[in-house]
Amino acid sequence: MKILLVEDEVHKRDELIQCVKLVYGLEPQIVDCVNDAVLAVINDDYNLIILDMALSTFSDNSEDNKKGHDQAQGGIEVLRALKSRKKRTKIIIVTQYPDFYIGGVKVKLQNSIRVVSEKYNQDMIGAVLYTYKSKPTLQKITSILRKMHEDNAY
Repeated sequence: MKILLVEDEVHKRDELIQCVKLVYGLEPQIVDCVNDAVLAVINDDYNLIILDMALSTFSDNSEDNKKGHDQAQGGIEVLRALKSRKKRTKIIIVTQYPDFYIGGVKVKLQNSIRVVSEKYNQDMIGAVLYTYKSKPTLQKITSILRKMHEDNAY
């Protein structure tokens, strides 16, 4: 089982790592910016990608120590990279925004599963509105991961 976690906020990333460890007993590969996420999906295949939608262009570890621009739709670049390479995987969107733009159209988070599935040809298995240190948020993420684990018997 190969899981990619695309998240630039440390506290959120730590909570998501714990959810993955709880269900799968492994730590996901972690990237924290659009650039690294796009390179990861181009160069490797994943069973699951946990994707934040708002990301920095570059990592905190970039050579010039500048993260570049925050991209409100940075996650869309990852989806575009998957589609352009004709790769299909399971995706869970975990974002702090109740809606975001896809192709210039504002999409409610609850509708993103259908829209992303259709536009980017991905297997959307969840979209979660993230709240920091929220037990219901973490339970929802864990529940989605457990269902995927049971459905695929990894």
